[in-house]
Amino acid sequence: PPGNCSRCCCSTKQGNSQDSSNTAKKDHGGKSKIPKIYFGTRTHKQIAQITRELRRTAYSGVPMTILSSRDHTCVHPEVVGNFNRNEKCMELLDGKNGKSCYFYHGVHKISDQHVLQTLQGMCKAWDIEEFVSLGKKLKACPYYTARELMQDADIIFCPYNYLLDAQIRESMDISLKEQVVILDEAHNIEDCARESASYSVTEVQLRFARDELDSLVNNNIRKKDHEPLRAVCYSLINWLEANSEHLVERGYESSCKVWSGSEMLLNLYKMGITTATFPILQGHFSAILQKEEKVSSVHGKEEAIEVPIISASTQIMLKGLFMVLDYLFRQNSRFADDYKVAIQQTYSWINQTDTSDKNGFLVLPKNKKRLREKTAVHVLNFWCLNPAVAFSDINGKVWTIVLTSGTLSPMKSFSSELGVTFTIQLEANHVINNSQVWVGTIGSGPKGRNLCATFQHTETFEFQDEVGALVLSVCQTVSQGILCFLPSYKVKEYLFFLLPLKDHVALSPQAAGELQFPKLHILFYLFIKMLPDCSTTVLLESLKD
Repeated sequence: PPGNCSRCCCSTKQGNSQDSSNTAKKDHGGKSKIPKIYFGTRTHKQIAQITRELRRTAYSGVPMTILSSRDHTCVHPEVVGNFNRNEKCMELLDGKNGKSCYFYHGVHKISDQHVLQTLQGMCKAWDIEEFVSLGKKLKACPYYTARELMQDADIIFCPYNYLLDAQIRESMDISLKEQVVILDEAHNIEDCARESASYSVTEVQLRFARDELDSLVNNNIRKKDHEPLRAVCYSLINWLEANSEHLVERGYESSCKVWSGSEMLLNLYKMGITTATFPILQGHFSAILQKEEKVSSVHGKEEAIEVPIISASTQIMLKGLFMVLDYLFRQNSRFADDYKVAIQQTYSWINQTDTSDKNGFLVLPKNKKRLREKTAVHVLNFWCLNPAVAFSDINGKVWTIVLTSGTLSPMKSFSSELGVTFTIQLEANHVINNSQVWVGTIGSGPKGRNLCATFQHTETFEFQDEVGALVLSVCQTVSQGILCFLPSYKVKEYLFFLLPLKDHVALSPQAAGELQFPKLHILFYLFIKMLPDCSTTVLLESLKD
C-alpha cells in the first residue's frame, strides 16, 4: 500500500486547481524534475530476479542502476583480498602510501547512461554480475560507476539498509527527499530498520581512536577540533572500564549489563555530552573531515602540504557513534526509551604481540601454543528496539512510500510499528477459497512413524515410505488437484518414484526457469480438467525451487 498521499493532487478536493509545481518541481533549467524510484529489496539475489523481470517488460530500456557494497562490486586486486574492503578502498583513494586506484580513474568510461546503453550494449535491464564484468573489461570501478549512474537513472535498485541506514545514505550520497520509495517483501523491513538504527563499538576501537586523536592533538594539528573528540573517547573508555567490573554473568564466558536509553542519557550528561554540547561536537567532527592544505617551506621552496586527517577506521567508528547519539538526542530525546544500551564481555583468542630483548631482537617463545592468548573483549552496544526510529528519517520527506508483501496483515499494528499512517491500502483476496485450505501440523504418517524431515532422516526408507503413504492417503480422500511442497528436490524425486499411478503426478524440474514454471502449472490444471472427478493430480514442488 502506498504511503501518505496528502501531497498528491488526488488527495484534495481542489485537485486539478492545484499549482503544478506541487506535483512536479522545476530544476534550474526550467524542466520538470521527475522523482526517481528507489526500489529496495532484502538481498542482491532478489534484485537480480527483479531486473530479470524488468527486462521482459516494455520498460526494459529505462535508465537504471544498482547500488551495492564493495564486497559485491570492487574489482581492485589489493582490495578484493582485504578483510576490510571499505578501509582499504578509502586508503587507496587518499593515496597516502603513494598508491592509487586505477579502476577509480576509469569511472568516466561508463558513468553516463547514454554511453552505457549505446556504446557498451547495456540497453536492457542488467544485473550486478554483468556490470562487474563490464567494469573489469574497461578497467572502470563498478562500485563508483553505479553511484555516478544515479544522477540520470529513473529507477535505482538497492538493499533495504541503503535506504534506512543513515550512514549508508550519507556515504552513498542518497537523498530521498521528494523521491518515490518502493520496498518489496516489506514484512522483513522492521528487523532491518531496527538494525539500521543500532550500533556497536569495541573497547579496542575506542582506544585506537583515542590514541590517534592523542597524536594529532600532541602535534598541534587542528587541536581545537580534535581535543573535544578525544575527550569523548576518553570518557566512554573510562565509563566502560568502570562498569566492566559489575557485569552479570549470562552464559559460558559471557556477561553483560544493560541500561535503558534514558539511563544512558544521564551517563552521557555526566560525561559532558548533552543536547547542548552534542551539536558542537558534530561541528568539530565535520571540521576534521575537511581536507586542508598548508603552505610550508621545504628545502627553501614553498610547497602545499596536506593536513593529516584521522584514519578511515576512526572515521567509520565516529560516524556510527554520532549517528546513534543523534537518534538519542533528537526531538528532546523522543527516541531515548526505544533504546537499550549494553556492555557485553566475551573472550577470544588473539595473537600475542611480538616482544624484544634488551638488544632489540625479537623473542619467539619455544612453545608455539603461547603465540595465542585468551583475552576479554568488551563491546558497547546501542540496541534500537523500535523500527520507527530509522523510519523517521524517511517519513514525511519522500514523495511516497509503497510497501508490498503478501504477509503485512494486520496492517494496523504494522503501521504502528513503523510510525507511519498509510492512507491508501490494498489487501487483495486470497486466490484460494477457504474451503480448499486446511491448516494443521501432522507429526506422524498413517503407520504412526514420526515425520522428521532432517537430512539424516530423509535418506531413510522408513521416512520416504511414510511420506509416500501420507500423500497417497490424501489423494484417496481429496479429489482433483493437490499441490505438495517438500523440503528439497531430492526428497521430491524420492516421493515421485514411490507414488503409484505416476501418470497423474507432475514433478517440477530442478531450478525451473521462468518459462518452464508457467507451462508446468498449465499442464497441471489441464490434467485436472481432463481426468474424471474421482481422479487426483498431484504437483510436487520443493521449497528451494
